[in-house]
Amino acid sequence: MRIGLIGPAEDAKPSLREAAEFLLGDAEVDQAIYLGDDATLVEMTKEWAHDLANGDGRDFLSRAVSVAVDGSPDQIEDFLEADAQIRRISRLRTLPPAPSRAVEMVGDRIVLVVHDKKVLDEEDIANAAVIVYGQSKEALLKQFGHRYFFTPGPLREGRVGMLELDDEGRIVALTFEPSGKPVWREVLQGRGAKLTVSG
Repeated sequence: MRIGLIGPAEDAKPSLREAAEFLLGDAEVDQAIYLGDDATLVEMTKEWAHDLANGDGRDFLSRAVSVAVDGSPDQIEDFLEADAQIRRISRLRTLPPAPSRAVEMVGDRIVLVVHDKKVLDEEDIANAAVIVYGQSKEALLKQFGHRYFFTPGPLREGRVGMLELDDEGRIVALTFEPSGKPVWREVLQGRGAKLTVSG
């Protein structure tokens, strides 16, 4: 399981799209979660899907029939590629409205995901191995006992995050620039946790 994490974009839809393209494409995350509490992701995905459909507002079946009947082989190939890209967008997620929170599993460990960590109570925190949150001034990873708090920070600070399992079944937290350049990587579980900073 590999989860992408995008901090609040504050209406910066081009930056949000760049981050989503990296996480869904090159990083091949199973899902990417937007950590903002606004409608920026919904608006951006509608525009993105519209662009991929070349502004054609018809449903998939109507567009498929049209290109199958009148399209060249190249147009059919382009149509199928665009449809694959549109389906990939469905791996983007938003958080439920506060005070609700999202719960994910990475391996056999619980990852709790919220916009503002202040909505969490002791019981929430007690059951989670990693608490991911969006409301922050910068990217941050802090350990408290055997739990970790992780945020990629707001998107304007130039970071996106990711959680994945390594070959030994340990959770790894990573940050990247939205373009895909690695920034740092840290093993969260097990002995010998190491922070690796990429220059």
